[in-house]
Amino acid sequence: MRGLKILIGLIVILILWDVVWWFGFGVSPMSPWQLKQLVNQGRAPELIDVRTPGEFASFHIPGAVNVPYPATLAELAFVSPDPNRPILIICMSGHRSPPVAKQMQDGGYTNVHNLTWGMMAWKLFGGDTTSGH
Repeated sequence: MRGLKILIGLIVILILWDVVWWFGFGVSPMSPWQLKQLVNQGRAPELIDVRTPGEFASFHIPGAVNVPYPATLAELAFVSPDPNRPILIICMSGHRSPPVAKQMQDGGYTNVHNLTWGMMAWKLFGGDTTSGH
């Protein structure tokens, strides 16, 4: 019973985290199933993975580019120069990516999203991954 309470509490915290970033700071989330649908339709956004190089090498979404957190706007703009192109920021659990998405929005990017619950959720919902650099 205690384990269930902890699990429910963790889920509530994760949901609140996304809600605060979305409504408090304007960082809109994208769910793993939404991303999966876009990938299957050939309409995937540009994927920027802000995890460490080691995390990225272990597994990442095919086509993602690694720009480790914390990244400067210049580093992010180097891999994604078009401020109007759809971009999805990815981390392991959805906690490093919202500040990066906000940073890009503040830098003039108009269509930036955060992957809800990060790579953990992507894997949980059966998203494809690859390994290496």
